[in-house]
Formats: sequence, C-alpha cells, structure tokens
Amino acid sequence: MQLKIFGKTIEIKAAAATQSATRNDEMNRFSGMISGRGYTVTAEEALKIAAVFRCVDIICKTMATMPLNLYRRTTKGKEKAEEHHLYNLMYILPNHRTTAWEFRQMYMANALLTRGGFAKIERNARGEVVAVWNVPTSRVSGPLLNTVTGERYIDVSLDDGVTERLYEGEYMYTPGFLLNDETAPRDLISIAADVMGLTATLNEYAQRAVDGVNPGGFIEHPNSMSDEAYTRFKEDFEKNYKGAVNNGRFLFLEEGAKANLFQRDMEKQQVLESRKNAVCEICRVFGVPPHMCMDLERATFSNIEHLSIEFVRDCVNPWSVKLEQDMYRDLLTTRQKTAFFWKFNTNSLMRGDTTTRTQYYNVMRQTGVMSANDVRELEDMNPLPAEIGGDDHHLNGNMIVLENARKNIPKGAQSAQTTKGA
Repeated sequence: MQLKIFGKTIEIKAAAATQSATRNDEMNRFSGMISGRGYTVTAEEALKIAAVFRCVDIICKTMATMPLNLYRRTTKGKEKAEEHHLYNLMYILPNHRTTAWEFRQMYMANALLTRGGFAKIERNARGEVVAVWNVPTSRVSGPLLNTVTGERYIDVSLDDGVTERLYEGEYMYTPGFLLNDETAPRDLISIAADVMGLTATLNEYAQRAVDGVNPGGFIEHPNSMSDEAYTRFKEDFEKNYKGAVNNGRFLFLEEGAKANLFQRDMEKQQVLESRKNAVCEICRVFGVPPHMCMDLERATFSNIEHLSIEFVRDCVNPWSVKLEQDMYRDLLTTRQKTAFFWKFNTNSLMRGDTTTRTQYYNVMRQTGVMSANDVRELEDMNPLPAEIGGDDHHLNGNMIVLENARKNIPKGAQSAQTTKGA
C-alpha cells in the first residue's frame, strides 16, 4: 500500500521501517547511555539535573546553617573563644562583603562539584587573619609543589588576566576525593560522569518524546494531494498539531485521507522507571537520602526520621570534620594550634520532636550527664544563674548532688552536711 505524506509517495512498510529505525536509533542511544561510555559532564551541566542540584543545595545549606565555633582548650575541657578575632570572622563575617552563610555555601558547592574548595586568606602585618575570600575552583591551578623549597602553592587567574600565586598560609583548601595522589584529588562529577550523563540524556530523551511533532499516528492518502490541499494541510499541521500541548490530537483530514494510530509508551520503554532510578543513583553519589530529593516512594512515617539521622551521621558529620581540620591547618598559626580548634555544632540537626527531646533531656539530667544550663543551651535559651543551681548535676531518684552522691549522703542529710561544712 502506498502513502501520501506532504506530497511524497512511499510504501507503508517503508514508513513503518523508518519509524522503527528512528525509535531503534533513540533506544540504541538509550542503551549506550546505560553502558556509561564517553560522558563528559561539567559542574554547570550537572547542576541542570534536578537531583544533583537538590543534593548539592541541601548539603551546602546544611553546612552553611550549622553553628561553627572556635574553642580554647582548658584544664576542664574546652570553652568558646568568643573574644578571639577568628571567632566572629568564620561564624559571622569572613570578609566585609560576604556573610558566613554565603561563604560556606559557595565553598561547599565548589568542594562538592569540583576537585576541591579554595579560599584566599588575607593577613595583617602581625600574621593575623583579617579576611577570607572564596576563590572559584575554575580559576585555580594546583595545588602545585615547589620542588626547590617543598612548598605547596596555587595559581589564581584574576579578572584582568593577571595570575596571583598563593603559598601555604595564604589560602584555605579542602580537597575532593583522594585516591592515588594527595596532590591530585578527584571530583564527584568526574567520578560519577556516567551517572550524570545518563540522567541528562534520559531527560533529553523524555523531552524528545513529547517535543516536536507527535500526532499519534501517520497519514494514509489514496491519491496524490492537490497543491491547495497540501498547503492547507501543512499550515494547519504546523499551527494545530505541533508541540507538547497538542500531543496526541487527531488530525483533520481531507480527500479521503486516513489516520493510522501508533503508540509510543514511555513506561513500556522503561524511560520513566530509569529516570526514577537515576535520582536514587545521584543520591548515592552525594550521600543524601532520596526523601530529601523529594523522592518519597520508599519513605514512611517510621523510617524518615532515621534516614534524616543517617544524613547527619554519614554525610554532614564527615564534611564537618573535614572542614574543621582544614581550617585548623590553614587558618591557625603554629602557636594557636596548641590552644585552639574549630568545631561544628550538629546538635540542632539531631533534634527530634518535642516528646523525643524531652525524654532525652530527662535521661541526661537524671543520670548526671547534663545540667539545666546544658539543656537550655541546646534549646537556645538563656542560662539560669549558678546560685540557684543552673550548673548543678543531679542523679536519678532523690536527685541528690553528685558531690553528696559520692559521699553516700541521703537527701535529708544534705542540708545538715552543708550547714556543718559551712
């Protein structure tokens, strides 16, 4: 049987073969994606994938919102060094243009999507850090090693075409994934290029399935179409039947033409299922639970809290320790390293609901682990005066003071013992 489409006469079998060949070409391309060969994905291209953007965004925001404190080592343990100039520098304002939230968000984005995060350290004449500036990794060459002095350095390309060389102590650095060489880290995007490329091509394939011409069938005409009928058909076709909004509409035909439907089931071709699986694959790469990427297919009321805890334990905590140690190495002087260290506070991320927190605090209070002021600090409340027992630790039962518990003094004799001691 012959068909007449846009004035061209072809055999039905040829049309079917052409359609089948086109579909096979697309599916061959799809199969090639699964094999994961030859993908090159940049950070900018990776961010166009919704799951990648969400994973990077949630990690960056989490790291940016966590309290970062500078602590001083003391004989009793540690205390916040709030009077130190570095405390507010990294907690509030790293430089006069950038807030701590903005600095950490950009720094983490570069650390996640490239071979590492870089920042320029500005010091005064005494060697004290007065400002820290983000440096996009795309502008950095290195770290490199000076074979003569043994110093590590980076070259930064500036806007005016000038290259600035920064040596250790002049820049802060958080490397990506280290494998064979500690001076040549790998970035997650290059490691997971196949997964990223597969997801991007799946998105393109799904778009091509609905973009362009999708009438839902082909036209069969018994004779040659007149020029007038062909012109009307072409104009009408372009106006009313092209594009995703007109997908699947029936054609209005003239002169005995017939429409033959064919189906293009995306679900049977497993494109939809593959795109769902791609989200999970990307979550595995970044260590983010799928429910945080709005994939709630396997999330339940009973497991979603534990998945969030795993996110803090397996993703946020490792990054926290990594940044703490990098700041210790790059921001503190040799003398300061003996007395100070950095610490992120992840307690706020581990908070459960009110009932769970209340039960936790009750246990910690009744076993003498925490004082009332310890609890109030975690709840962002002002401390109670020490005179009324805000810093006291108690044990379960009669809630006797720890000092008296060691002496095995009953609660009724505490006041008498205190009076006698006075």
